[in-house]
Amino acid sequence: MNDLEGALKNAQLAYDAVARPSPPSRRLSFSTTRTAVATPETDSRKTLYQSLLSGVLCARYKRLGNKEDLDGAIAHAEAILQATPSDHPLYEMYKSIHAFALQASGPEERASSPEDVIAQVREEAEQAKAAKDPNWGRIMLRLCNLLYARYEQNLETREEGEESKVAEDLDLELVLGDWRKIATAGLRTVPSPPSVRFRAALKWADVACREGRYKSAVDAYKVAMSLAPRVSLARRKGVVDESDMVEAAPGEENELLLNTFSLASDAAAAAIDRGQLETAIEFVEQSRSLLWKDALGLPSDMDRLEAINPGLASHLSEVLEELEQSIHRASPDSAIAKPDVRAPWLTAPREKVKPESSADDRWNSIVGTVRASEAGFQNFLRPWSLDSLREEDAPVPVGPVVILNSSYLRCDAIILVSTNEPVLVPLEQTSKADLERLAAQVVTGVKELEEGSATGFQFDKAVMEPVLKELWERVISPVLKKLDEVAFGGGKHVGLVPTGAFTWLPLHAATAIRNGTSRKSSDDGEATPSRPDPTSKYSFYYATTLQSLLHSPRNKPTSSSRVLVVSDQPSRRASLLGGIVTSVQALKLQLSTNTEGAEDPIRSNIHIESLEGPAVAVPDAIFKALRPAPVIYESGEETEVPEGVDAVHFSCPTFCDALRPASSSWKVADGSSVRISDFFMSWFYSQRREATTLPEFVFSSTTSHRIDGPVTAGSGAVRLPQELMTPEAALQFAGVKGVIGQLWNAKSEDASVVATHVYKAVVANGGALREDRATHTHPITGKVVRGRGLTSPHNRSSPVGQPQHGPVWETKGLEDGVVALRASNVPLFRTVPFVRYGP
Repeated sequence: MNDLEGALKNAQLAYDAVARPSPPSRRLSFSTTRTAVATPETDSRKTLYQSLLSGVLCARYKRLGNKEDLDGAIAHAEAILQATPSDHPLYEMYKSIHAFALQASGPEERASSPEDVIAQVREEAEQAKAAKDPNWGRIMLRLCNLLYARYEQNLETREEGEESKVAEDLDLELVLGDWRKIATAGLRTVPSPPSVRFRAALKWADVACREGRYKSAVDAYKVAMSLAPRVSLARRKGVVDESDMVEAAPGEENELLLNTFSLASDAAAAAIDRGQLETAIEFVEQSRSLLWKDALGLPSDMDRLEAINPGLASHLSEVLEELEQSIHRASPDSAIAKPDVRAPWLTAPREKVKPESSADDRWNSIVGTVRASEAGFQNFLRPWSLDSLREEDAPVPVGPVVILNSSYLRCDAIILVSTNEPVLVPLEQTSKADLERLAAQVVTGVKELEEGSATGFQFDKAVMEPVLKELWERVISPVLKKLDEVAFGGGKHVGLVPTGAFTWLPLHAATAIRNGTSRKSSDDGEATPSRPDPTSKYSFYYATTLQSLLHSPRNKPTSSSRVLVVSDQPSRRASLLGGIVTSVQALKLQLSTNTEGAEDPIRSNIHIESLEGPAVAVPDAIFKALRPAPVIYESGEETEVPEGVDAVHFSCPTFCDALRPASSSWKVADGSSVRISDFFMSWFYSQRREATTLPEFVFSSTTSHRIDGPVTAGSGAVRLPQELMTPEAALQFAGVKGVIGQLWNAKSEDASVVATHVYKAVVANGGALREDRATHTHPITGKVVRGRGLTSPHNRSSPVGQPQHGPVWETKGLEDGVVALRASNVPLFRTVPFVRYGP
């Protein structure tokens, strides 16, 4: 209720600010009589804010039933239509808002009193339950919303110090009990579709968290996560009826997704408060993985099933649609359906009619069949569990992993290291509001830096230094202290899995200012050291989720590697003044065969394919180059099996869409864009486009990178989405083992230094298997896990721990590049943007 009142207040303030009459302008318009008249200036934002106000009023009416809200919503919608010409680009949108408001009024006159509305809805719910009406769950959801709204209103009007009233407590108990009843009800008892049960579970979890009933919140979210895979699949198939959802009013679709992210973090915080760390990890992993898969359009379990058994997948989809429509009727051949059936005491005994199985039973039967009969589908539509890491030969991350959870209840870090149980680090000195403040500060500062309204020196002093200092003191320092205590033999490289506002912050760079000081920057980019800055014993890489680190290693028949270079600039070996000034030049210098004639088994197995300049760096050429192809060695020998691209290097502008991450893109040389969704379509949906293979490594050397958040109406303040998914993070989430990118625009010479060290490490690590790749410690059980060896170019397997003659595509070389930049005394804003996703 508070969020709805806040939205209404903001919308009203924004509308009032632009609705005031403005003085006539001097611009002239000509009437039909060709008489020049002064035309009053109309603020173009007025109609937009008025449409927002109409939608919020309509949403509050559906929740509270206040007739004045409905009248206001319809009046605003009609005023918008009258003021907008029919050929206006937004006319159809405004027309839909008007229809939405009229639809909310219903065919009959509604009761004006909230008490009358509650009584009326309660009666409708009882009638629907008795009649097995499929709308029972939706009616009950509305009744719960009304009761909880009345509970909140009574709390607001209660005088300070007044004891709790029995009626208010009764409302709260009723709504929690009813949400539980809806969420856990099956089709046998009352007709509740899975999507309705899922919404009830989310409301139950949300209110339980707000009321401090954490045990109840944990139970609610467990129910929600058990239903989430089914609901996600139903939404993808378009069989979920969401027309009655208040949260899905026009213009609020993204807010629903973001609120679900927030609720997952809140549920995890509630589980942490109950001492259930593994449950907290599962909550965060299950919800974020599912939500990001939906947002990015990645294939689901059903897509995998359709690829190998389309008949079974089609049958399952039919049952899912039946579940969502709450079809629960008797078979036409059953005795119940025959009108001429006589009473039992008047007929002779006859064979009993076997009742028809319900859609729930058939769903469970088909899902069980898929899990038992299809190879690799034993966890089909089953929520991910932390116990899967304890299975024999299960893929596990190398080194410690830290999950950072941000909630209004509390902020915590959970460390997965070589112990039997996860380790908790309460971040008591920070809060969700603090993190959101820092995130807005960073985003605003980066925007000013890229627009030229702030120099690098000003950006470092006003933004980077205070933000990094606060992150070090409140987040990173407590985590590293705990790691020193528990991470015995865990390794230097630490994976960070941020959630919420943590995803917007440069956590990896907090150690650069660990002593509260940094190098002094100047406007021209030069810097002088103020105090020696010792290198931290840990280095950080990011991971979107814990599950994104659990991909099994790729089994290659040979150790040869194909590298694809995509650049918006024509190819050149060096600058006019000499030296390396681009990341592409650094790549070619490090990965090309030694020109001095010395035998180099590593570089001889690397084959570079360049698409540079407007003539060749076009989308069609890029996707063609990504297809599997034979590799031809210098000796003329050709691989028997076509191989995909192992690494991709982008040297072109990157654009991050914070609200629609699947639309993030790289702008190629001909001016067109290649979106993240285009790559996913090529990699995962081969029936729609010729198949390509997922690379192991991507280096995104950007020349422009803007991250803009939406602006709160009427205030001008940045209102960021609750989580950020950069294009590089999306690639790592989709299965690319390692990705290097930039948080904002960096100088070309800095990118070339980083690229030099990254590709130097790729070649150096290919000569011998590193110790942390040969053996490492299991992050949960503490057992020693042996790595997997590679194969030689001629299909001869080499034992674990023996030298290999192929490159190792890892991101660890980034740390050497950043150290080199710091050794050159470059300022913070030139070293902080470089980040790596995956080890």
